[in-house]
Parts: sequence; structure tokens; C-alpha cells
Amino acid sequence: MRSSRYSTLLRILLAMIALAGIVFWFSDTRDRFELGMHPEQHARMPFEVNADNRRVASLQQEAEHSGLVKGSTIDSLNGVPYAGIMQFIEIVYPASPGESLTVDFRRPDGSSGSAVITLAARQTLLGVPPGFASVFWRSFILFDLLPLFSMLIGYWVVFVKPDEPNAWLLLVLLLYPAVVFAWGTGFATGEWLLFRGLYYELLQNFGVLALVPFAVYFPERSRIDVRRPWLKWVILAPAVVCGLLEIKQAIGQYFYGGNSPAFAKLMTQVDRFDNALALVCVGFYIALMSDKLLSASTEDARRRLRILLAGTGTGVGALIVVFVLLPDLGFSPNTPAHLWAAYLGAVLFLLAPVALAYVVLVQRAMDVSILVRQGTKYALAKATLLVVQFTLAAVVTYRFLLPLLTQKQIPRDQLWQAVVFIVLILLLRLGFSRQSKNWLDKKFFREAYDSEQVLNELSEEVRKYTESGPLLKTVAKCVAETLHVTQIGMLLRDGATFCVTQAVGHFPGNAGTLALAVNSSTIRNLSNTNAPAELYREDPDAWYLMADEVERQTLDDLGAELLLPLPGRDRLMGVMALGPKQSEAAYSKSDLHLLQVLATQTGMALEVSELAHSLAKEAAQRERSNREMEIAREVQERLFPQEMPMLLGGDVAGHCRPALGVGGDYYDVFPLQDGRLGLAIGDVSGKGISAALLMASLRASLRGVTLDNPRDFAKLMDKVNRLVYEASASNRYATFFFGALDPVTQVLECVNAGHNAPLILRREPDGSSEILRLEADGPVVGLLPFAPYSEQSVQLRAGDLLVTYTDGISEAMTKDDEEWGEERMMAAAASANGASASEVLKIIFAEADKFTAGAPQHDDMTLLILKLNSL
Repeated sequence: MRSSRYSTLLRILLAMIALAGIVFWFSDTRDRFELGMHPEQHARMPFEVNADNRRVASLQQEAEHSGLVKGSTIDSLNGVPYAGIMQFIEIVYPASPGESLTVDFRRPDGSSGSAVITLAARQTLLGVPPGFASVFWRSFILFDLLPLFSMLIGYWVVFVKPDEPNAWLLLVLLLYPAVVFAWGTGFATGEWLLFRGLYYELLQNFGVLALVPFAVYFPERSRIDVRRPWLKWVILAPAVVCGLLEIKQAIGQYFYGGNSPAFAKLMTQVDRFDNALALVCVGFYIALMSDKLLSASTEDARRRLRILLAGTGTGVGALIVVFVLLPDLGFSPNTPAHLWAAYLGAVLFLLAPVALAYVVLVQRAMDVSILVRQGTKYALAKATLLVVQFTLAAVVTYRFLLPLLTQKQIPRDQLWQAVVFIVLILLLRLGFSRQSKNWLDKKFFREAYDSEQVLNELSEEVRKYTESGPLLKTVAKCVAETLHVTQIGMLLRDGATFCVTQAVGHFPGNAGTLALAVNSSTIRNLSNTNAPAELYREDPDAWYLMADEVERQTLDDLGAELLLPLPGRDRLMGVMALGPKQSEAAYSKSDLHLLQVLATQTGMALEVSELAHSLAKEAAQRERSNREMEIAREVQERLFPQEMPMLLGGDVAGHCRPALGVGGDYYDVFPLQDGRLGLAIGDVSGKGISAALLMASLRASLRGVTLDNPRDFAKLMDKVNRLVYEASASNRYATFFFGALDPVTQVLECVNAGHNAPLILRREPDGSSEILRLEADGPVVGLLPFAPYSEQSVQLRAGDLLVTYTDGISEAMTKDDEEWGEERMMAAAASANGASASEVLKIIFAEADKFTAGAPQHDDMTLLILKLNSL
């Protein structure tokens, strides 16, 4: 909770910083456009003032013609005593060319003077000709979009990882280009001038300092800093002091008419020292990163550093070459003929913020060669497909459309050509284009394209398998192709070990000899957590540290980076060991969620397969039919709850007595993830082994669809219906009731699919009793592919007795075919006043047996009783 609140506060801080950055960028861009579009509408500064001593440093023609002398000291502007650059800006920026400015001054010889200056129009910024197209292509694209792109990437990185200090350092670095390319304060006046000036000064003076801590701590702490932690402060401390002094100097220049001569003289030295410190910061960054590349403790850290150095070196180097070195050689990228060089430098610069964001965000970085190779292949393949698509469209147009357009009137017998043309163009646009894009995405970036769809479909498909071999082969192959995993080992339990049964990829020696002991640390961890276990050897979890050398060697031979448990009902059915991805990227949260659902369904399918094999094998041995029934009964018995969950304020009891050793009746009691208690009872059509198999499928389907803790029970029953329909013969179906009890509120939510309506026996304070019938209804499951269901919510009371049953109980018959009936059953339940659920269950069975008086049991008899304690 505390961590979540802390992350929220950090995101609020990020939102405030983002707002400030976007406002600064937008106002700077707007002013740049205004000056580029309408320079003649804005007055220029007629002279420049030394901001520290108020002396005129340079003159424009209009100021020189008015009599103002270079070196003069400004006393007042328009009759108001001079108070700093802020006052000068407030007068000139809102003025139009042709307006006058009165300046009172003192000449270098001490004499006083006054000048009336007629303000002249500004010239365009950076020599860009006026006009939207020129400003857009030669100013906005190069000097506004680049800092915006860097800024947005920085915000995104911090939003994704607000608790990561390196992400905040990265944000400062990526905000820095916004002031490097900015026009400063632009046309801002008043509060806007104060805001833009403060934002500009803060980033200008402190932005580059973020290089030092970033170099020290990313991706791991520098060994130089470990040995000499004071070294970074030798750079940072004086740099911070210099930055604060420069901000103080700017405040004096803008608002207080300048600074004292001693302070101005000091700041001349401070500026030189600060510029040298900026170069030291850059050199310190390069030195530490280079040292880390040689001494990184993990291969992942080395990959991050290689990507970082390659991306930033290419991006920043491109700017230096294009905008610094080439102009010194007479090759100006700002001229129309050489504008392509400026764009090339801009595009290459984008590699710097992208590389910075990538190395901070990813859990496991890919190598530079793989990034370049995959990106280049994708770009070339996509360009080739675009050329093919254009060529086909041109051929179709030339063959079908042009002959029609050359005719003044199209004969009716040639109208088919127009129809064919339209159809072919639609096929090219909607068919070929879409299919080619899908193929490219699957080929190069399939993880981001269809892993969710494929794995979700596979998790639904595995329920239909009854053979473990094809099941494991299909799952392993699909996961390998979908996520581009190089090695996968499927381990199933064989006695005291889990052995590799199915493998994808190349393993040292024979993969079939690789095994993990049942009591190994890996298996114990998977059994206890029932959750995926990531194996990050550079920062291992406790279970890996407790593993012995043999176990670690087995994991290394498997190439395991992710271990997924394949859970059964009450034991681990198997383990899926996944190796690294071809991309070298880590498994994402989405990957882990999808793989966990798939592994759960696979484990259930293995359990169902195990049950089906057990029953089918015994059924094939007709000479041992009695033993077959016994084995099947034992297997089926294991599917029923072996131990009832504890229920706050009540207890639950259930029992199934099949008519033929095995049957189709089903009941289940299991806790849901939100604390509710799930109650289920069903009756499969038919008897014997076929009914038991469908019962097992029904149970697996229910357990599968309740993994996500559903609240919409009508939708839940619809899923169960479709799953049972797909897994059963056309003449097989089942009645089914499912409910969930909240032990705190004692609210029962339920849905009924053609089953006998459960009954509630409620005793009133006066001693009388009332029988309530749950009204939720719907058709049986497994008979129709789609069926509507309604759900019901019932408020239970203390002392209530819920009786759910199959018709084998209520329709128990004597030898004379007299039916026991629902009334007798509830009368037996009422006679057990104050008894526990298990005692009520025993009484009902005993009364039913007493009534039938030894008559053969013609149907499975199942009871599930819920009893709430009295107040």
C-alpha cells in the first residue's frame, strides 16, 4: 500500500514536470513560428546592454542614428529608472516597428544625454525565409520536433518506472535538448517571462549534471565510485554552486538593474570554470561508461552499455558532425541544397533518446547486432512488399481500367472488366496488404503481434486432448513458435523424479536424461507457490541459491530462464522449462500471465488424460472388469473433495454413492481467490465409465473457468456449456448447479443448468420451519452450443440449511416402484434439528435406505449439504 501511494505521488510530480515542459516547448515553438511567419510585425532590440553594469554593448542603426553612444550607461527607459533586462523586454517585445523608445543615458565622459529611438522590424530567426513552409521544414522539424520527441520519451520512461532513480536521471537528460534548441524567452513578458526564464536557467545550469550520477549508477554502480565515492562530489558540488551563482546573476540582471562590479568580475571566472566543468561531466560520463563496459559483472549489463554507447554516440555524434563540423568546412546544412544533411542528422539523433529509454526500461536487453539486424530485415522486407503491392496494383490498372477509360461509352458486355478491377483492387488492399503485414509482424515481432491470441486459443484447445504425448508436443511447439523460445523442456513425473518427456531445441547430450528430483529445491518451490519462477542468474531467488550443484547443472543444461508448474488438483503434474528468447528480451508480465493460464490448463488436461488412460486401459481388459470398476471408482473418488474447506460460521458436507461403482454424479467444494466458497453439484446423463469421463471433463472445465474469480455466473455457465459441448458426444449432457457463498455477508450467488432446484430449510424464531426453493434456471450443459442462463442472489440467515442433491436421492424407489420424494427427504433433514452438515447428510442417506428397504439402487445418489451456525 505504501509503495503504491509513493508511486502515485511520484506520478503526480511527473505530471507537474510534464506540464511545465510541454508549456515551455509550446510557447517557444509558437514564438518561433510567429517570428518566422511575421518578422516585420515585431520590433527588434535597438541595442544590447551589458546586463551587469547597464552599459550599452552594441548598437543597431536606429539607435546609433538617435544619438545613443556605445559604452553609455542607461539611466531610464521612457522616463522610468532602468531596473533590468525585464523592463527592457516589457517595453520592446509588445511594441510594433515605428514606435518610439526614449532612453536617458550617461556618456562615457560623464555627460548626460537623451535619445528617441524609432524601433525597427526584426529579422527572421536563424536566417530562415518568411513563410509557413520554410519555417516548418527548416526550423520546426529540426529544432522543435527533436526536443519534443526526447521530452515525451523521458516522460514515458518515468511513467512506466516511477520508482526507478535512473529513470528520473534519464528524464533530466532528455529534457535538456528542449533548452539547447530553444529560443530562450522568446516574446514572453510578465509571468510567462519569469516562468520560461526560470525553466531555461534551471535546465541550462543543472541538466548536464545528470550525466554524472547516471554514469555512476546505471546499469550498476561503478567500481570507481565504490573505491572513491567522493570523486563524483568533486565534480557535482562545485557545478551546483556555479549553477546557483549563475541563477543569482540572472535574477540581478533581469530584475535589479545588474550586479556589483565585484560579483560581475567573479562571474566571468565562474562562467569559464562552469564551462570547463560541463566538459568534465561529459568526460567523466564517457570514462565511467567505458570502464563499466570492461568491468560489467553480467552480460546483460554489458549489452545495455553497448546499446547505450552505440545509440548516444551515433545520435550526439551526428549532431556534432552535421551542425558543428560541416559548417566549419563550408558545408551548411541550413541551405536548401544541403537540407538533407540536417534531416539525416536529426533522424540519427533520435537514436540517442530511444537507446536511453530502451536500456532503462527493458528487463533484459538485446545485443546491438540483433537490434540492428532485426530492424534492418524488417525495414527491407516491408519496403519489398510495398513495391510488390504497388507493382500488382499498376498491372491490374493497366490491364483492366485503362482499356475502359479509353472508350467513350462502355459496352454492357465489358462491364465485367470494371467489376473485376474493383474486386482485384479490394483484394490487393484488404487481402494482400493485410496478409503481408500480418506475415511481417509474425516473422519479426510475433511476440507483440499475436502471442496473446495464440496462447489464449491454445489454453482452450488443450482441454480436448486425452493423450499426454500429442498434448505436450503441441504446447511446446506452439510456445516456441509464438514467443521465439530457443529451448523448451516438458518434464513429467516418473516416480521420484521429473524427467524430460518432450523437448524443443538442442540440449547437451540426451535431453531425456535430464531430470529434477521430487524433493529438489526447484520442484518444492513450484509446488508451494504454484506460480511461474523466473531464473535470473545474475540476481537469483532464494530457491535457486538453495539448490545443489547437480540441480543447478540440470537447470543450466535445460537453458531454463522460466519454469512453469503444470498443476493438477492436489499435486504437481509436470514442469515446463523455457529457455531464452531469440530476441534476448525478458519475459513480460503479459507473457507470464498467459503462460500461467496455459500451464494450468495443461496440468488439468494431463490430469484428465491420466484419468482417461486409467479408465480406458482397465475397460479394455474385460477379463478384469471387477478390478477395472474398483480402479475407476478410486480414481473418480480422488476427483471429489478429499477434505472440506473450513467455512467461517458454518460447515459443508458432501457424498456421492454411485450405482455402478463409477457414475456421472459430481459435487465439488473449493475456495475462490476472493474468499468466497464455491459449491457445485451435477448429474451427467448415463452411468458407468462414459458418464465418469464426462464428469471429469465437467470438473476440469469448472476449475478452469473459475481461475479468474468470475462474478458473472451466467457467463461462467455459458463457458462451461460450450466446453462440455465440445468435449462430449451429441447425446451426452449434464444437469449442473454452481453457487458461491460469501462467508462474511452470507450471500449465496448461484446459477442452475437444468438441475434439481436446491432447497433451503429455514427455521423461524417461533419454532416453525419454511422450505425455500432457489429459482435460478437454464438448460442443461453440453446439449446445445449456446444456451441462456439466469443467475440468482440469495441472502442466507444463521441456522439455514442448504440441501443440494441429485435425483438419485429424491427418486429412490422401493421394490414396488414407490418413490421416496422430495417431501420425505426434507422431512428427514428437518428431523436433524441443530445437527452439523455431515450429520444431516448421514440422516438423509439413512432415511432413504430405510425407505427403499434394500431395493437395488437404480441411480447415483449424491448430496451436498451446507449448514450455517445458529446465533
